[in-house]
Amino acid sequence: MFCPAADAQEMSKKEFKNYIDSVATADNKTKKEVKDSLIKLDASLVDNAEMTFKYTDHNFGTVMSGSDVSYDFEFINTGKEPIVINNVSTSCGCTTPSWPREPIPSKGRAIIKVKYDSNRIGNFSKTVTVYSNSKNSPVVLSIKGSVQYNNK
Repeated sequence: MFCPAADAQEMSKKEFKNYIDSVATADNKTKKEVKDSLIKLDASLVDNAEMTFKYTDHNFGTVMSGSDVSYDFEFINTGKEPIVINNVSTSCGCTTPSWPREPIPSKGRAIIKVKYDSNRIGNFSKTVTVYSNSKNSPVVLSIKGSVQYNNK
C-alpha cells in the first residue's frame, strides 16, 4: 500500500493501524474507506510506472576464478510516473546487486549492476529480483556461467 506519511512496507503493523485510525478520524471516514482509498491510490501509481529492460538474463560463458564477473542490466522507465526501487534481493550470497536509490523519472534510464563472486569454481545460475512501484514488479534478472580455476 502507498502511504503518504511513510513507506508502508517499513511501517510496523501498529504504526500502520495508527495511521489508518488518524486519517479516518481526520477525514470522518471508516477505516475500510481509508484502506480502500489507499489501495486505489497505490494501484494508480503502479499503473503509471514501468521498468523495461533491454535484457533480463546474461550468460557470462566461461570465466577464470578471481576475475571481475559483473553485468549492468540497463532499463528505461517507460511509464508516466517515477520508478522507486524498494529492494533488490538475490538467490545467493555469492551475488551482489547495486541499484539507484533515487527515483528514476519517466523516460529515464538506470542500471542494476550484478556482481558474482568468481572465487566459487563450477557452473552457476543465479537470480536477482527487483521490487519497485512499477506495474511489472517484481522483475527477475538472471545470470549464469562457469568459473574455471585460474592457476596463475
